[in-house]
Amino acid sequence: QQIGNFQNLHQVLDAKAERSKFGRFFYRFPSGEAGLDVYNRVSSFIPTLIRDCNQHAMAGHDVNNLNVVIVTHGLALRLMLMRWFQWSVDDFEQSQNPENCELITMNKIKDLAGYAWMELEEKDRVSLDLPATCGVPRNVHLHRGADSGEKVK
Repeated sequence: QQIGNFQNLHQVLDAKAERSKFGRFFYRFPSGEAGLDVYNRVSSFIPTLIRDCNQHAMAGHDVNNLNVVIVTHGLALRLMLMRWFQWSVDDFEQSQNPENCELITMNKIKDLAGYAWMELEEKDRVSLDLPATCGVPRNVHLHRGADSGEKVK
């Protein structure tokens, strides 16, 4: 479409009512895509991002002080965070899109043993209406010692 979004209002309302039964992750709009489709696309973006960071590191850049800015819309952002932090579909369905132009920040955290991971800032986790367990990748707990909850930024 070149100008505007010309859709039949009743069809859109019917589709949104049907989507509320299936959930945003699995429901596919007629002639559209499901959250699952976007999830698959962002899943291929993450290895590209990591590869690019590795190439910068091999070129001698200090990637520990590298900032990456990703500009996207709310649904794609939530699906990228779902993939990164290994959220369940239920966690995703509970989450809300950020406000327009809202910044969502992930910070690199290192523990005293040298393991590093990304954490979602607490204010952003709350803003997205996520449970406390969704701000840290699920596999980080494998690297943390039972008694070494200490971390450094």
